[in-house]
Amino acid sequence: MAMAYLKIWVGVGKERAVRDALRGLQDIMRADITTGEQDVIALIQAPDYTALLEAILTRVRSIEGVERTETNLVLD
Repeated sequence: MAMAYLKIWVGVGKERAVRDALRGLQDIMRADITTGEQDVIALIQAPDYTALLEAILTRVRSIEGVERTETNLVLD
């Protein structure tokens, strides 16, 4: 199983819409609006790292309002 934390920067006023869209994706285990550098943090899980990358590139980054992401892989 592959997992990662995603730091997500979104357009002004899009925080809740992006969080809600993330929560609707099957691969997303958790998504929360945060303070600090990023606007939203999400925990994503997939069967392997190839599937994880595919989910991030095709589903997460295509959500309207997502401007930038940073992926932190879970190692242990």
